[in-house]
Amino acid sequence: MSMPRLRRNRGSIDLLRAAPLALALAAIFACTGAQATQADRDQPVNVNANSFAGSQESGKTTFTGNVKIDQGTLHADGDNAVGYFDQNNQVQRVVLTGTPAHMQQKLDDGSMVHGAANTIDYTVSQNTVVLTGNANVVQEGKGSFHGEKLTYNTDSGQISGESGGGGQVHLTLQPKPKPAKAAPAKAASAPAAGASIAAPPASTTMPPPTVPAPASTTHNR
Repeated sequence: MSMPRLRRNRGSIDLLRAAPLALALAAIFACTGAQATQADRDQPVNVNANSFAGSQESGKTTFTGNVKIDQGTLHADGDNAVGYFDQNNQVQRVVLTGTPAHMQQKLDDGSMVHGAANTIDYTVSQNTVVLTGNANVVQEGKGSFHGEKLTYNTDSGQISGESGGGGQVHLTLQPKPKPAKAAPAKAASAPAAGASIAAPPASTTMPPPTVPAPASTTHNR
């Protein structure tokens, strides 16, 4: 099977499928210098909804209407959800559906990750959020990702994407901002070409007047 063809165009990357019916790994992008908030994984998972039905014995609960999930800085919401619990009644997995469903998380550098899709599948034990159906994820200041299926790791901040059914995975990566250039120092201004420098004025002191010698006063006798 031939490898997928890569096409670059003005900072965006389109990865085309190699076979019409095969799912191809389209992209993997790891945040540089910014990871998901590490404290989130140690926080409890809270689920709220208008109503729910299920039992601890079955390990499955259906949430209906205005469903919200929170774990530290990680937040997700949708119209409905199905939650899966372990024997200690701890949430292991929540599958949200919506038109669309949404998720967001704060990274260690203070920026945010936003995602939306028809279905958001959050597996707590694996620290993964799988967004399926018209999925998109935006990492503030870094780029955006669009595809049929995107997988976001809530621990490392890594994103991977897959395409299928004739679709594509599209990435738009933001360039790094260029450092501001320092203004050049101004040189001392020199006199314009051809300009003359005036000489200091000559002394205006007048010499003392010369007194004529007196005429002879000798008389003849």
